[in-house]
Amino acid sequence: MNSWGTPADWLVAIGTLIVAAVAVFQETIRAWFYHPAFRVSVKTEPPDCVWMPFTRPDGTFVSDSVYLRLLIENIGNATARDVEVYAAELRRRRADNTWERVATFPPMNLKWANLGLIYFPSISPEMGKHCDVAHIADPANRAALGEAPLAPYPAGRTAMAFDLMVAPNHRGRIVRPAEYELDVLVAAQNVRPLRKTVKLRLPGDWYADEQRMLRDGVGITVEDPR
Repeated sequence: MNSWGTPADWLVAIGTLIVAAVAVFQETIRAWFYHPAFRVSVKTEPPDCVWMPFTRPDGTFVSDSVYLRLLIENIGNATARDVEVYAAELRRRRADNTWERVATFPPMNLKWANLGLIYFPSISPEMGKHCDVAHIADPANRAALGEAPLAPYPAGRTAMAFDLMVAPNHRGRIVRPAEYELDVLVAAQNVRPLRKTVKLRLPGDWYADEQRMLRDGVGITVEDPR
């Protein structure tokens, strides 16, 4: 018994090892119990989707538009840090009801509403932030924004421009009336990515009224991926 120590000695040694392990792995252990968790939602009405005028830096009016935005909420019990929303793939519904990938759409991060940032610094528990998905401008003023789809394209029909961090020169972020699926990943420095599918419907008509435009001119929902 003396060569192996007393039970009390063993208890002290085990306790020391446990304390050392906790000190080394405390962040990992804490993450088991305290971590962020995301919820992604949208309604085709304010405050998620809103009527917004485009203006020049001097305040001159350019065009009316509607913005489609996702609400990213933290429903976990720890602050989410450096949150980003990545648009991974865009698909368009074909006439035969199958889906095809839009090859010209560039996978890229979306912008945080009103900020234009890739990473939102932090979202506390029970708090939420809006992320821009896309916007639709009045077709009459679309050329002034540099958002006209590649010709030929009917002048009075709407087009939808996705709010990617960079607007590619080939205009692959601008799409025509159709039904679309956009796969997005919501991630942060301290939580695994959450994948969702954003479903969008653009009939092609423009209405100079926010309520009617958000009712009849565009639709957006969020679903779990297939």
